[in-house]
Amino acid sequence: MLSNDNKLSKIRSLLKKNDIQYYILPHSDEYQNEFLPEYSKRLEWISNFSGSAGDIIIGNKEAFLFVDGRYTIQASQEVNRKHFKIYNYSDLSPIDLLKNKQPKAIGIDGKTITYQRVVHIKKNIDKDVKIKNIDKNLIDQIWVDKPKKKKSKPFAVGGKNTSGKVNYIKKYLYNSNADYYLITACDSIAWIFNIRAKDIKYSPLFLSKALIHKSGKCYIFSDFNNSKNIKFGVKIEFRNSLEINNFVNNLDKKETIICDTNTVSFSLANQIKNKAKLKIEGDLIQLLKSKKNRLEKNGMIECHKRDGIALTKFIYWIKNNVKNKIISELDAIKYLDNKRKKNEKFFSLSFPTIAGTGSNGAIVHYRANEKTNKTIKTSDLFLVDSGAQYLDGTTDVTRTICFDTPSPEQIEMYTRVLKGHIAVATSKIKYGETGKKLDYLARKPLKEINCNFDHGTGHGVGCFLNVHENPPSISKNSKIKFEDGMIVSNEPGYYKENHYGIRIENLILSKLSNGKITFKTITIAPFERLLIDQSLLTTNEINWVNRYHKRVRNILTPSMNSNERDWLINQTAPLQQR
Repeated sequence: MLSNDNKLSKIRSLLKKNDIQYYILPHSDEYQNEFLPEYSKRLEWISNFSGSAGDIIIGNKEAFLFVDGRYTIQASQEVNRKHFKIYNYSDLSPIDLLKNKQPKAIGIDGKTITYQRVVHIKKNIDKDVKIKNIDKNLIDQIWVDKPKKKKSKPFAVGGKNTSGKVNYIKKYLYNSNADYYLITACDSIAWIFNIRAKDIKYSPLFLSKALIHKSGKCYIFSDFNNSKNIKFGVKIEFRNSLEINNFVNNLDKKETIICDTNTVSFSLANQIKNKAKLKIEGDLIQLLKSKKNRLEKNGMIECHKRDGIALTKFIYWIKNNVKNKIISELDAIKYLDNKRKKNEKFFSLSFPTIAGTGSNGAIVHYRANEKTNKTIKTSDLFLVDSGAQYLDGTTDVTRTICFDTPSPEQIEMYTRVLKGHIAVATSKIKYGETGKKLDYLARKPLKEINCNFDHGTGHGVGCFLNVHENPPSISKNSKIKFEDGMIVSNEPGYYKENHYGIRIENLILSKLSNGKITFKTITIAPFERLLIDQSLLTTNEINWVNRYHKRVRNILTPSMNSNERDWLINQTAPLQQR
């Protein structure tokens, strides 16, 4: 196995061979997935950074890793600073770095970087700098034991009528005077055709690209070509994944293809531009997909009830065993994951379970491994962020667990995070507003004492699809207005580096009525009673917690054994009015 020194040395030899001074390596594959198949984990292979977002720039003498606030601590622990300088995007962007370095030529793999991003890079650096699209990824050229690409058989699922979705695209093409709609986002393909697969972990996606013609004819390009006995609701012509190149090369110059600005690769977009007319727009499928229909809403609500049973049984187990047994983070993860796997309609986890005790809980997207694994101490706070993919929905929930008498500081910080959480859950905003106002409300109780958290307050969530789904969000950068039926996370937090982490996360469902957007909490699991300071809560906040805990109690107690039931009744007993 190559050492990091040897890997970077070999890459630098390739920089010279290709006459480039820097090479951009994004955390992405040719489909712009968040969770990557093993063969595409190039950034992790070269740096050891296992987070789900980031960029690396490798130069002739130095290399740089860029991450956001979720991963600053994690990156510093996983990545050798001898080999990589680590930056938070808010402190220095990749473009700013490249502008400062003033290279003559920059290399990219046009298949794994979006067309729009390359355009943005060109626009913001010196016009004399060349962007070289190197056909074979530099990492692939030295990664001799690279994993093979896995294939799985796609399957059809229930959902909104597939032909209706295709007809919507047909109408859109007609109104746009275009011939084809190109889809390169796997979750959009999954939603349009009601198709799922097991090509990658954590997201039930089918690695593929698709084209819909104005006539309604549909093509899917993938490594799976035997679609017999699978009813997708429309006729689909399956072709090999590489055949999309031949298809594009045979286009007529008069034909127009519309594709999504955020997912189409630089290589594919350029190939289309050389053969036909290319129109790059925002992805209308992403917005359609985020507005859940009745079947999807019901599925999400029901799967959260089953998910809540598993999580609540886990909380009871760990609270009642950690004082008498040696339980590590990995032990806790195994127990919780196994609880979920026993649930009806379980398909997979929706992301790797995050379980951090004490100082590890302060790492926002911490992933326990043999090196970092800690024994859970009763004196520490324990943060668990977890979720699953079910055949009827997707879950994502975080609870902070306390085993012993917490410190006054921990109680105050948890209660302030809870206040921000309640403010989002109970908010009523005008139709047309984005998540910016909600983000402000979530942070307000912390900012009152000059504290904050360095991640967004909420992300969209798919229905038996990606656990992180664009475009809805709750952050200062939110751009999309809330519509009826959107599901987002509500997850304010507080992290004291080297000490503890606190996060409270539920999923909430938006509802439009009389020009106002309100939210229904669909996650079902108790909060940590030991960490709530009732004196910091208003009467309305106490009432909300009591109503929520009553729902949790009523839904979950029938599935608990007698000991679990007694504990849950106590855990969800009404807070006393002030």
